[in-house]
Amino acid sequence: MARLVAAMEFVAGFLFVTLLAVIVPARENKVEQPLPFDHKKHVEAGWECINCHPFADHQKFAGLPQAQECVECHKTEMPKYPENKKMREITELLEKEYIAKGREIPWQVVHKVKDYVYFSHQRHVTLGKIECTECHVGVDKMTEPVSKPLFPLPKYPQMFAYNESVRKMQWCWNCHEEKKVTTDCNACHR
Repeated sequence: MARLVAAMEFVAGFLFVTLLAVIVPARENKVEQPLPFDHKKHVEAGWECINCHPFADHQKFAGLPQAQECVECHKTEMPKYPENKKMREITELLEKEYIAKGREIPWQVVHKVKDYVYFSHQRHVTLGKIECTECHVGVDKMTEPVSKPLFPLPKYPQMFAYNESVRKMQWCWNCHEEKKVTTDCNACHR
């Protein structure tokens, strides 16, 4: 009986340490964004990713809207949501802190690939017809700005999707094999 208890304690300890090894590194690389942003509300209002990430279908980088675009959209939408105090506050902040000062929103880059890796949103979105949420799992349900890379971790609970360790070549390779597209090294490594 003592051996069984000792074995169970060992397994429990091992699982705890393994869990920490996965979760703790994910918290270390978190960035602070300059403004609140609720992807879920924008998706529920009928916005598609391409509305705010205008280059995803024709360039390497997805891009972000300029502050002026955010304000114009908010001003168009505000009459539909007169009780939305948060929308008004953000619009006023954008006008005062960014547009009036001729500045753009200093969003922090979250998704980075190594210098030797070539990744093109256009290839994946336009040619591959891959939905954004296939790679950026859960972003459509986020109520806070993105502060960690969002990549799926197959066969594990959703909470691990924020772990940077999933940004491994094997994940990309598996997807390429599944979709029967090139696995030639020179397609992604330059």
